[in-house]
Amino acid sequence: MESALDCRQGHVALRTGFARLARVLTRPRPLVTRFTRAHAWILRASRGRVRRSAVLGGGQPVLSLTTTGSRSGRARSTVVAYMQREDAYVVTAANLGSERDPAWLGNLTSDPQAEVVVDGRRQAVVARRATGEEAQRLWRLWIERLPAAETFRQIAGREIPVVVLEPRTTRRA
Repeated sequence: MESALDCRQGHVALRTGFARLARVLTRPRPLVTRFTRAHAWILRASRGRVRRSAVLGGGQPVLSLTTTGSRSGRARSTVVAYMQREDAYVVTAANLGSERDPAWLGNLTSDPQAEVVVDGRRQAVVARRATGEEAQRLWRLWIERLPAAETFRQIAGREIPVVVLEPRTTRRA
């Protein structure tokens, strides 16, 4: 009969093993980039019928995020898991436990104006990186929803940025 501690250690080992496997599978960057762009296209084309991703979002709701490439200046789309907070979307730059931030974070740093597609609806957003207490609070909420994210953080050996995507308001003169 296994003790509760043995069971917990087994679950941690399984999660860590899964996270490491996911990290290895994301090494061939060109292949992963094509896959995530295709996934974003499917999400947009389904007009909200595809809302979750067992592959990239751990079964969490996902959105299509379109940024402007920091070097190319071209539109770049990817799929990221999110949680909604009031009228904003919160995403994390876990990059499946990679030691580097995902490219979309660099794109948002260069140009915080972006577009998301959620439940088939397009929305212009502006990104900002959560800091301090807000980042800690949002990370705790993220871990409650997706405990494997903490394993990705440990494997990555870096702080995982938390990004808030707020609706862009149009200002009239």
